[in-house]
Amino acid sequence: MALEESTNSKEDTITEVDGVKFVVHSSQSYYFDSVKLDYQKGMFGGEYKLLNV
Repeated sequence: MALEESTNSKEDTITEVDGVKFVVHSSQSYYFDSVKLDYQKGMFGGEYKLLNV
């Protein structure tokens, strides 16, 4: 799976947080104003979590 470097919608924004790219619609961007990206590695692999701070 790959991320396009551009979007089809003028209302979408590609944002990079800690090296991970997200595509966010402008009407939803306020949800990400105070979000921290956390990666946890466990016994069965790893996972990313978005944490509200």
